[in-house]
Amino acid sequence: MFANVLNGVRETVRNYRMVLLIWAWYAMMAATAAAPALNWWRRAFDHSIEASTLLGGFNFAVLADLIKYDYVGAFGLLTSGLTGAMMLAVGASSFIMGGMLKVISGTGASRGLMHRCIVGAGYFFWRFFRLMLIGGTCTVAAGVVIMLALFAVESPLFANASEAATYAWLVFNLIVLAMSCGLFLLALDYARIQVVIDDARGMFRVYFRAPGFVARHAITAYGMAVLVVVAVAALMLGYVAYETVSPVASSWTLLILLFAMQQVILVLRVGLRVSLIDAEFRYAERMTGTAALEAARTSAT
Repeated sequence: MFANVLNGVRETVRNYRMVLLIWAWYAMMAATAAAPALNWWRRAFDHSIEASTLLGGFNFAVLADLIKYDYVGAFGLLTSGLTGAMMLAVGASSFIMGGMLKVISGTGASRGLMHRCIVGAGYFFWRFFRLMLIGGTCTVAAGVVIMLALFAVESPLFANASEAATYAWLVFNLIVLAMSCGLFLLALDYARIQVVIDDARGMFRVYFRAPGFVARHAITAYGMAVLVVVAVAALMLGYVAYETVSPVASSWTLLILLFAMQQVILVLRVGLRVSLIDAEFRYAERMTGTAALEAARTSAT
């Protein structure tokens, strides 16, 4: 488990250009969504004589006055833009995953990185998109069923429970929900990987075989995912800790430093996700055989 993740990290470092390419793609989508809101905020600051107060620290009264500028809700505008970007990102995830797995698989290695990413993205897009719809539906359905079942058990058993028992039950609920939904989310990863290895076409058959694979190799499959999730959580906590103790970004130097740190965190998050996919691919390749992949590599060269 640890060795698989470490190998995935090493391969990702070797393919660092792919990480930067994925980061740039998401950065462009985020910039497209944020640009209208940032332009609105700039105009609002230009028309407020008290806006400079925020340079010395957070002031809720000044912020409340700013968001009423031009009678347009700034947070509503930003939320609308981000919602659109998130919807685009969900659809684009199948495109990006296809390019990522094309590079990870090693097929067409004689070609450049951009060529392999674009070819893989286009070749696998519709199959990965169908898998995403199937996997997303299964994940939501499983979450709803588990929550209803836990609620049905909770009502008679914990009507007069102590506060400690209530918190323990809440933790148990979260663990069960995470494990259950995680099964279908991990199945989505392994189904995509199996499509690349076998060049499979029947997406329902491929996806519904994947939960069985995850269940049979639960310790390794869940363990690799947990290791990466913990690493991402540590990054986020470290950033929050820095934000808590850092001085207010009241100069261009501090603003640029803050922005640079945010982008480094995002690049590392992308790198950890790519490392997990790489580790999962190598593991699935070993467990399911490599004949189909070797044939694909031969034909690609």
